[in-house]
Amino acid sequence: MGEDLITQGGTDIQVIVTGVVGLITTITSSWVSWLLAKKKYNAEVDSNVIENMKQSLEFYTKLSDDNKARLDEALKRNETLEKEISQLRQQMFELMNNICYDLQCTVRKRQVHSRNKTKDGKKEGNYDTKEGK
Repeated sequence: MGEDLITQGGTDIQVIVTGVVGLITTITSSWVSWLLAKKKYNAEVDSNVIENMKQSLEFYTKLSDDNKARLDEALKRNETLEKEISQLRQQMFELMNNICYDLQCTVRKRQVHSRNKTKDGKKEGNYDTKEGK
């Protein structure tokens, strides 16, 4: 009967040792699997971040190129408009010079005509007569 207890006790110890070894193996394999999965997950996350950054870079590059093209177009238009303004100013000054010369003659004629009227007793500064125009 004593041997049965030892054999039976040895079997119990073997079952406990097998359970403990199984538990340790399970914990160890779970931990190793978690480490490997974490590395893989981190690599995928890094890959996604890099891909998103590439797409953002492409977007901002296109945006920058578009803005540069618009700026170049606006600068060309600005240059054209400045030339046109310069030409219009030149034309305006030429017309003003021509008008001033004509007005000076007309003003002189009016002044002479008004002096003649004041001598005759008429009101000075009435330029609505045909002779004054």
